[in-house]
Amino acid sequence: MKPSKITLQDMLDARERRARAQEALLKDAPENACLVSFSLNIAGDVKRTPKTRLLFDRGLQMFEDLQLPELHRSITDAHTGTEALLLVQADAHAVKARTERIEDAFPAARLFDFDVINRSGEKLSRKEPRACLVCGGAAAVCARSRAHGLDAVKTATEELLNDFCADLLGSTARKALEQELYTTPKPGLVDRNNNGAHTDMNLMLFLKSALTLEPYCSMAALLGLKQLRLLADLPDEPISRELLEFMTEDPLVVFGKQAERKMFRATNGVNTHKGMIYSMGLLLYGMGKALTSGGDAIAHAAAFAERDAERRLERAREQQDTNGAKVLAKFGAVGAVGEAVNGFPHAVACADRLAFYTEAGAENPGALALCDTMAVLEDTNLLHRGGIEGLRFVQTEAARIAALPIEAREDALLALDETLIEKNLSPGGSADMLALAYLLDAWRTMTKDVWEVRI
Repeated sequence: MKPSKITLQDMLDARERRARAQEALLKDAPENACLVSFSLNIAGDVKRTPKTRLLFDRGLQMFEDLQLPELHRSITDAHTGTEALLLVQADAHAVKARTERIEDAFPAARLFDFDVINRSGEKLSRKEPRACLVCGGAAAVCARSRAHGLDAVKTATEELLNDFCADLLGSTARKALEQELYTTPKPGLVDRNNNGAHTDMNLMLFLKSALTLEPYCSMAALLGLKQLRLLADLPDEPISRELLEFMTEDPLVVFGKQAERKMFRATNGVNTHKGMIYSMGLLLYGMGKALTSGGDAIAHAAAFAERDAERRLERAREQQDTNGAKVLAKFGAVGAVGEAVNGFPHAVACADRLAFYTEAGAENPGALALCDTMAVLEDTNLLHRGGIEGLRFVQTEAARIAALPIEAREDALLALDETLIEKNLSPGGSADMLALAYLLDAWRTMTKDVWEVRI
């Protein structure tokens, strides 16, 4: 969506519509009911963006978590802002106290505006004053004195929105890694049943790694939200090695290297998620950029990957210091880099299969989607461990299982797990596609209402 600027008259009209709707709801409200009017405090003449809608949805979910008996709900999603009117069967003062805690729950919640109106039409006041976005003092005092200009307030608001969205995407990415890990059975891979064809990995190690990488995932999204690429100027003071890297490489690449080092420290040198640092970082960057500037998240990620691809592949051909580089030299398989440059086709297909099986009511959609991916992916992990013969074996077996009735596939996957452990084969590339699929599925769900304004 293209953010739309609104006028003072637009806001006055919206306020009048809201007042009429509130009056009508309270007129016929039963005893011990109150009305909650929920919106966001957004400075400036752009009130509704994809980022504000994501924050609104979080606030609404937090209110729903209070589990108050709802008598009425209406949501207005307009260029003047997204608003909810919620008539609940509960004491107004108790509701106000609970919504104040929501407004103070995390930094961006400062933008929440929960008005609680009792049955007599009286709007209840907060016990504690709101803090100023710019200086942290009393917001009412700063507003009356106009202590800060509009630009300062808008900047502070945008920072809160960016940080919120980055944290949201970062935690979603970490959950996607955990969802992939918990999916069982995963032939040859670490899951709830066993450690697959791995002697140096287990469930707890992967969980530790995923938790370690969450800050990087948030940073990757934040770089996209802010559309940061290169540092513009050298600082006057001495600079660190990490900062020097920024001068020649994109910040996402530098933070990716830092994330790899943190991962290896956390896992005592075991490569749990190196491929995900690259692929998931790209997607998160693309998602962040899409929230700020529009467009397609996957297309943004692929465009970034294309800028960086030749350098990565050339380095791999020259140094051959990783399993992926050795597979590239021996088989010409471009792996994660090729997947990213081409727009993550297998990750998207896996997400589509995941959604299909979920909507069909399958008991284990993740395992089924993984099997479908194993049947078609040129998995560089399999090429490394078993060569062409190992890859073809897994693809053939996965295709055979994918052709079985859904109810028969899980037992077949359990049997294939035993076989792959014996053969020391692990379809790690397919596992990566499943993790990305979980992330893409969550992205589709969380953004289904953010792009189009619906009144």
